[in-house]
Amino acid sequence: MLDIATQKSFQERFNAIRTLGKEQLVSGPDKSQLTIKDAGNLSFFEYLGNTFFIKSLNKYEETSDDYKTKKGYFINELTCLCLETGKTSNFEWEFDDELEVSMTIERLSFRNLKDDAGEQIDEDDLDQIADDKDVIVINGEKFWYEDDWASVYYREDKEEKVYMYEFENESHTKFLTIEEWAGSGKDEYQIYTSSPVDPNNIGIISKGDQ
Repeated sequence: MLDIATQKSFQERFNAIRTLGKEQLVSGPDKSQLTIKDAGNLSFFEYLGNTFFIKSLNKYEETSDDYKTKKGYFINELTCLCLETGKTSNFEWEFDDELEVSMTIERLSFRNLKDDAGEQIDEDDLDQIADDKDVIVINGEKFWYEDDWASVYYREDKEEKVYMYEFENESHTKFLTIEEWAGSGKDEYQIYTSSPVDPNNIGIISKGDQ
């Protein structure tokens, strides 16, 4: 007999599949013209042999450092359920001269992060690391400072302030992002690695809700 967690995973995937109607499927000629930009909430797409269902679609907008001026540059976040594995993954896309897509690899915490001297780092070190354009080390792999910026995160009808610290490994094949969420009187942090995705490897099955 399947354990409760496995049963829930199968049920979630079954419920997702049931939302897909024949009338929503993208036809062959149209399919080649679509990119992840055309995928809406409750959309389905294929990537490297797996099928993903978009559970939610939210976005970040870059702002001034005091969060008061919105700059109109967006990063779109797709929280997706893989129908083959039952795992939830995040895809992000932005358009800066060309379409750029990435996929979350691993969720981390500060205990996974060290400086170049092998010392543990925490949230109090982030601003200095950014000022010095320094390096963060994860399991011996170095991630070099790339950028830091303020943003507003749009989730349904809510707006949340998020400060981003971005790093990249030497081969440009993996990114490290540290998000500082300001709210409820206490900062919270989300830390994750991601990797670039070739947009041409994503095939839209249905466009979902736009």
